[in-house]
Amino acid sequence: MWNILKRNWMALVAPSLAAGLMTATFVQLAAAPSTQTGLDCEARLADTAPLTSPDREWLERCVSAFSPRPTGTTPPATSPPVTTTLPGPTPTQPTQTWPNPGNTGVPAFWQPVTTRSTNLVINGGTHVVEDVLFTNGADLIINSGSVTLRRSLFQGGVVNNRPGSVCAGLTLNQVTFKRPTGTVTDADQEGTVRYGGYTANRVFMDGVTEGFRNGGCGSTTIQNTFIRVQSPDVCRDWHGDGIQGYGGGPMIIRNVSVDFQERGGCGGTAPFFYPRNQGNTSVDIDRLLVSGGGFSFRSGMPGPVRNLKIVNNSWGYGPIDVRCSVVTGWNTQIVTVDSAWQPTNVRAQACTTESGF
Repeated sequence: MWNILKRNWMALVAPSLAAGLMTATFVQLAAAPSTQTGLDCEARLADTAPLTSPDREWLERCVSAFSPRPTGTTPPATSPPVTTTLPGPTPTQPTQTWPNPGNTGVPAFWQPVTTRSTNLVINGGTHVVEDVLFTNGADLIINSGSVTLRRSLFQGGVVNNRPGSVCAGLTLNQVTFKRPTGTVTDADQEGTVRYGGYTANRVFMDGVTEGFRNGGCGSTTIQNTFIRVQSPDVCRDWHGDGIQGYGGGPMIIRNVSVDFQERGGCGGTAPFFYPRNQGNTSVDIDRLLVSGGGFSFRSGMPGPVRNLKIVNNSWGYGPIDVRCSVVTGWNTQIVTVDSAWQPTNVRAQACTTESGF
């Protein structure tokens, strides 16, 4: 039944490229769906097979979207066309579970509408880019304007919203970045998402050598996101991070997990690195789970640090390197994690350092 649902759903969704918005990709319902699709959604929702939270949310929205209009009612003649969207969780309502590979990134049932093997370059305007598979290391480069990127997968590519001197607007939702199988990574890569002033929600980074970079574009928010950083194959002088500030504005973290894996003797910096000697401004952290690195959590910034979880004995030198005198609130635990990245507290971690680089 689930396969039938997927086929019916994809058959009802028509891709369209809006000429006024250059090469950005748009998807909307081309016609009123059949009631059979709604029945398929209901059947899958009632299935005894376990569903992830994102899948259940999508199915519930599907049933609602495809419910038949009551007999005898018609929309006003002047009403605009109805577009049904299936967004992720409201940014101000983080999920109850900690982020992991199963509840972040593109949905499990996702299929691309468009595939690109070359860079997508945006020059001005307001764009929505969705349901795109970027292959062959293709990037999204935003020279100016504003882009909403959702339900898209990058195989080796990055997103850059400040290739020059202008900071472009950027929002990411349900986006996956994967290291392609068989590729050789190098130490010269900068942030997979850069350079700041963006909002990222339900992003999954898997096997990248650098995660998020914030620098010079104002406040950045990362939420409901899972980041897995891995040492590059060609190590050289690698300074990898999960989240890094370099001349960065306020960094807001809500419900984020970072798995920082150093392999083959190639050591990086930290899962979270917002130092005081690199022009950064402040942090506001609530629910951050970090593992690995020389120090797992490094910050010299003022601001609150709440619900910080550090995986026990995952660090090389110590759990924290923090300028504790400027922290305005501190609540940190050393934890263990299970296979789904859900933590169990082991002990409290006091803020006892005064460095923060």
